[in-house]
Parts: sequence; structure tokens; C-alpha cells
Amino acid sequence: MGTVRKSAREATIVGLTGAAVLLGGALAPVAQAVDGGRASMRVCANTAGKWQSSDAKALGDCHTARGAYASKRAELIRGKVPGKVAESWGAKAAGESRSAVVDGARRTNGPMTSGEAVRAAMWAAVASDAARPVEARSGSAESATATGDEGYRGAVLEARRAARAAWRAAESAHAAGGRDTRRNIEADRAESKAWQTARTAGWLE
Repeated sequence: MGTVRKSAREATIVGLTGAAVLLGGALAPVAQAVDGGRASMRVCANTAGKWQSSDAKALGDCHTARGAYASKRAELIRGKVPGKVAESWGAKAAGESRSAVVDGARRTNGPMTSGEAVRAAMWAAVASDAARPVEARSGSAESATATGDEGYRGAVLEARRAARAAWRAAESAHAAGGRDTRRNIEADRAESKAWQTARTAGWLE
């Protein structure tokens, strides 16, 4: 595959997310992430008809865009989230979430990038102390379980719940093969809410 020429704005995204490839411009929809998500999020649910496309690449780009937002969220909240899981796994979560986005951008089979979007959201939930990785004997972690919320309240509780909900919504979208319009839109909206609640909790500027 030839080298993709990047705009200055796209190049900034690469630097911020660590996704060193834009493969076909797959990460272009997350251009607004360069300011920490303060502008309207460029998830596909915010563009009329975007998720209704039957084009596999278009659907894949939409899942990758959402995954990139989850990855960016995991990166930006690092060190700001209370809880033992976030403290222990914050750096790993940011890196694994970023790797999922890169893997998704490299895929050519369209909707199946929804699987990488799940990984990105799962690790963002870990970074939010909303999920705990399940470690294999090899030391790797390919899955996670929800953490409890006892002792948390207010904005922090809402941010934890929203991060967990974004992960579950991404799982639901993937379970439908990445092509179900309603589930895809719900996953986008859940990611948007995760950003909003993280900001309210003081995890994002």
C-alpha cells in the first residue's frame, strides 16, 4: 500500500493517538480529537445517514473513528482517575487501546473493525477503573470484567458507568456483525457520553 499523504491536522492526530498510519484516511473522521474532544465529536452518529451506508469500508471507518475516540480518552485520563485498577493499568490501557485502533485501521474487511473498536473501548473502561483485565497465564489480557462502584458517587460514579456502558455498547455493535445501524449509533452515543462524563468528573480538561 502506498504512503498516504497527511494534512497538518491529520498529522497531529497521528502524534496524539500514536496511530502511525492513516491507511486510506481511516482516522480522518476523528480530526476534532486534536483539541481533546472539545469540539463536536466526529463520530458517524452525528452525520445523518452515515451509518446507513452499505459500503464496507465506510462502515469500517466509522468503527475505527469511534475506537480512536476511546483510545484518545484512555490516553488523556491517565493519572487522573481514582481507583487501584486505573493506577495499576493506566499506562497499559492507553497503549493497548491505541494498538487496537492501529489494528482496525489496517483491516480491509470493513465492518469487522468493530472488533478492534471493542478492544479500544474495553481498555478505555480499564483506564476509567470501570473494568478489570482478566490476565492469562502468559500475562496478556484479552478480556475484562466490570469492577464494582462501591464508594463512588456523583460525577465520578457517572463517569465510571459511562465508560463501562461505552464498552458494552461497542460489544453489542460487534455482536451484530458491525452492520446493525441502531446498535452502531448507540455505541457512538455511548462513547460521546463517556467523554462528557469524564470531563464533568475532572478527568478531561
